[in-house]
Amino acid sequence: MDSWSAEVKDILLKIVGGIITFGIIEFGRFINLKIANGNFKAVFGEEISTSNCYATYSDIILPALHTTEGNLITHPYQKVSIDQTRVTRLSIEHPISSCEMRSIKYLSEHLGQVTKGSLILSSDTELGGRLDISFISFGGASNKSIDVLRNDGNNLVSLHNGEFSSKASSQRLFARSDGFDYGLILKIHPAQFPRRTWIACIGYGEWGTSGASWYLARKWKEIHSFARSNAFAIILRVRLNQDESAEPIIRIRSQNDAEEFASRFNEIHAIPVNTVTDQDSTFS
Repeated sequence: MDSWSAEVKDILLKIVGGIITFGIIEFGRFINLKIANGNFKAVFGEEISTSNCYATYSDIILPALHTTEGNLITHPYQKVSIDQTRVTRLSIEHPISSCEMRSIKYLSEHLGQVTKGSLILSSDTELGGRLDISFISFGGASNKSIDVLRNDGNNLVSLHNGEFSSKASSQRLFARSDGFDYGLILKIHPAQFPRRTWIACIGYGEWGTSGASWYLARKWKEIHSFARSNAFAIILRVRLNQDESAEPIIRIRSQNDAEEFASRFNEIHAIPVNTVTDQDSTFS
């Protein structure tokens, strides 16, 4: 009887120990998730967890095209079949950039891993002049990316003569190297609505845009360690056709940071400063 009681007691202790261990592990996971969720919201803004943050893409139009005989081309786009034997001609009123779709895909895939929120997909035209919202925009041609760059809440980086430059002095921040595209992640709190969060991913070319978006989605923990909930600008170098190669070359948290980078670069290269700001419409 005593032997049987001892065995039952041992089994019960193991069961209780297992339950306690499981509870500790699950509690640890819960705490880690809460911390990750808080850090994620610090980078992307509170609205990211309540499905009130917009992901905006550029509303693009194709001008009317004509044949050499002057006839209107009604179906200017082509889709080639996988076996290359069939071509389907299409008419699309508002095409969407593939790099912007890649960008939205990166963020959407990782959003669900950290928070229960979701992004509201919208074109920059649909959002129009709305400012009292939080959003992430893609591409330098996007009206919402232009809003981020031009807002008084941005004292970090601008586009000047087609180059990423210090917002305060319009001085260039770095020199490009062949074989790479370059992207910018710029986060601000707009002057009119400082509780909102605006983020723009902008590239010189399409790989700069999608590479910046990939880095924002995958490396947000590193971004949080650098900037916490504050405004920031990160300029990245990206190999063509390789979004995952994106690596930061300049990280800025303040106007002084931007001016230091610009002064250092321009002292070396002795580049005169043009006081006229030029928005380069060729950015992706």
